[in-house]
Amino acid sequence: MRLRSAPLRGSKQKIFHAAIRLFRAKGFSATSMRDLAAACGMEASSIYNHYSSKEEVLQNILFERATEFFAQLDPILRMDLPAPMLLRMAVDRHVRVVTSDVDASMVFVQEWRHLTEPHLDHFISLRHQYRDYFIEILQKGIRTGLFRPINEKFAAVGLLSTLNALHEWYRPDGPLSISEIARQLSDQLLFGFMSTREDDLGPVMNTEEWNNSGNLESVNRNT
Repeated sequence: MRLRSAPLRGSKQKIFHAAIRLFRAKGFSATSMRDLAAACGMEASSIYNHYSSKEEVLQNILFERATEFFAQLDPILRMDLPAPMLLRMAVDRHVRVVTSDVDASMVFVQEWRHLTEPHLDHFISLRHQYRDYFIEILQKGIRTGLFRPINEKFAAVGLLSTLNALHEWYRPDGPLSISEIARQLSDQLLFGFMSTREDDLGPVMNTEEWNNSGNLESVNRNT
């Protein structure tokens, strides 16, 4: 996957964040370089000192966001924990990235189709790789008997579709905190996969790791 680029500074950072807001409000196709320049208080020609095209701005937004998702999920897959715990943690990390910038998340989910080759193929490959991480967790749960037999790919796509829709309704001043949203979503998704009821999962549910996985603030600090 693409490595994280150097931190943006000055005018380039200003253009980057203005583009996120405009792409969400108007869509990539309806946003012109002139719109972008006006939002930044710059001349249109000045934009080209930092980005060669509108698509290059979009590329930077999308691949930077992808890097953030992978950076959160990669450490989880190296943990030797039962699949339900891994899934709960993966959901929590994904929710945190989505809600950290809902405008960028909307652009990430909806505007990637405007990429051209070879960037489109690269982005699709990253999407599949990220989806496969969730498939791997589901497969582990099925192998160990903690998840019932399901179509792992279908389940992973459905799960990610639910999580990615957060940008449509999440509000920082809403009644639920990010931790509460992650916990409720993971429980709703998780127990739809379980092969038995929660109160029959004594060996797993009563472990210290499971209890800590509900307190994801501490888990996140330690990974």
